[in-house]
Amino acid sequence: MTRAALRVTPEHRGAVTVLHLSGRLVLEDGDAVFREAVNALVGENRVHLVVDLADVTSIDSAGIGVLVGRFLSVRRRGGDIKLANLTARSHRVMTITQLLDVFDCFDSVDAAVGSFAIAHP
Repeated sequence: MTRAALRVTPEHRGAVTVLHLSGRLVLEDGDAVFREAVNALVGENRVHLVVDLADVTSIDSAGIGVLVGRFLSVRRRGGDIKLANLTARSHRVMTITQLLDVFDCFDSVDAAVGSFAIAHP
């Protein structure tokens, strides 16, 4: 049985880019895919990102590592990464790793996108 690799679908909403993730954010399936997607956006100076985790079926330490690594990269460029639609599983992982204190997390993509307007009037 083959598990689906990660798919990243970008959606531009003004200055904010929403990355809709679907599949597994894990070593060899998704960490490189996510890294490359974010790096490409940073190269275009699109550094206000929302990561939609609603359809992420699994996340491991490599997935956490790439989230943190890209978060730091985007922050160095004056941007931010915010998380939306954490599943019970991804919320548990973020709690265990204490990353809920690092990332701004929202119940919806719309709320996360809207938070950029408040933070950057």
